[in-house]
Formats: sequence, C-alpha cells, structure tokens
Amino acid sequence: MKNIKMALNKRQWMVSLSLLLLILLVFLWSKLNFTGKNRMISEINVQIEADTNCRFLNPQEVTKTIETKFGSPIGKSAAEISLTKMEQVLSAIPYIEKVTAYVGFDGVLKLKIRERKPMIQIVNDIGQEFYLDSFGIQIPRKENCQPNILIASGKINIASKPGTVSNLPIATELLNLGKFMYYNQYWDAQFEQCYVDNYNQLLLIPRVGSHSIVIDNTQNMSQKFENLSLFYRKGLQTVGWNKYVQIDLSIPNQVIGRLSDVETEHKETKTVQKPTH
Repeated sequence: MKNIKMALNKRQWMVSLSLLLLILLVFLWSKLNFTGKNRMISEINVQIEADTNCRFLNPQEVTKTIETKFGSPIGKSAAEISLTKMEQVLSAIPYIEKVTAYVGFDGVLKLKIRERKPMIQIVNDIGQEFYLDSFGIQIPRKENCQPNILIASGKINIASKPGTVSNLPIATELLNLGKFMYYNQYWDAQFEQCYVDNYNQLLLIPRVGSHSIVIDNTQNMSQKFENLSLFYRKGLQTVGWNKYVQIDLSIPNQVIGRLSDVETEHKETKTVQKPTH
C-alpha cells in the first residue's frame, strides 16, 4: 500500500512538473513572439544562391523591388510588414525559384533567394532568346549573363513567355537534351549548339570537327552516346575528325558516318555496330 502511494505521489509530481514546464514554454514563446513583432528593422540582407557561372540578380535589384512594392522597411517594426507578401512578390520574378524572408533577432530583414537553374538556352524561330530551367519554366535572357549551357536554335516554335511552361513536344525534347548535357560533363564539353531541323530532328554541333551529330530525339540518350563514344574511338581514331560530314545516331545500336563530298562523290557511309555481349 505504501509503495502504491509513493508511486502515485511520484506520478503526480511528474505531471505537475510537466505542466509547469509547458506553461513556462508558452509564456516564453508569447514573449519572444511579441518582441519579434515589435523588433525594429535596421537593414536588409539579401543572400542569392546560384548554381551557374553567372547570376541573374544582384542584392541591389532585389532591395529595389522590395522598396518599390512596399516602401523602405528600414525603421519599421516587423509587425508593419508582411513577410508572406514579400515572398510572393519576389517569387513572381522569373529568375527566382524560392524565397525565404524573416527578421532576425538583430533586426535585420533577411531574404534568402535561390535562383532557377538553366538547363538549355533557346533561340526560337523568330529570334527570341530565353532559357528553360530544370522544371521547363522559361527564364528570360539577361545581358551580361551567359550560363555555360547548350544553345538550341532552328525551327523552334516555342513562344517567349517568361515564368511559364510550354506543353509543346519540342520543348520537352530540348529540356531532356539540356538536362542530359548538364549532368554529363564530358559530353557537355564536346558540344556547343543544337539545331532543330524542319522535321524536329535534333542535330548537335560539336566544338571540334566540321561534322554534325543526328540524334533525332532524346529517347535512349545514354545508349546513343555510348555508341558515339565507340564510334569516336574506332571510326575517327585513324581517319580524323574531318572525314565525315554527318554522324547519325538515330538507328538503334548503329552509328552511321556519312563521308563528306571531299572524300567521295557517292555519299558513302561507314557503319559501326555496337558489339553484342
């Protein structure tokens, strides 16, 4: 009986202590929250995260946007500004993928921004230029900022609409190609441009040599470029880069090298088949 009574007293003591700690936490949170809302903003700090060799935005441009839309927040209390609205306004800028806004204990309004990551640059059939990010969202081209990514041109009928995603098949194909190059540094270093012909075929222009690479579409990309690697080692090692005017990867498990007119009058081809295992 005595043991049961002691156990009950101990349990009551633990419950009382837990309630006391909960009340204390609620009090401290309320006080901190009240203090936070009345904290005066002393300055704006903008941090921009970019994954490319250039940045589309700088802190001064972001600060100017905030001041234009909301007035200067300097000298105001945190309760006088809407951090949510600030995030919404900045998120509407096509260069920005994510924004986090908060006021620190030091009174600094901090804006953490992550820029969109361009995968491919598009020059459409009427000369408009823009980028597609990893989600297919259009990013406007900006002067003095040239990401080191593949450039696609030719018969591309994607209209320039910053901040939107195109549902055209060619947009999906070009985005797939851009992603493949972006995440395969070896092949990305080999090519500088993609041309879309009248039949929506994709032709790659290498940095070395005068030939073009026909990939047709972005299906089985890893396989196609494995075949191309084999062709480079076996087909071009002895004859040189200028032997062929075109290398076609569109046929499964084959690479067709079309000789230039300088080499033959008969458009002969050399086929390299992938060895079977």
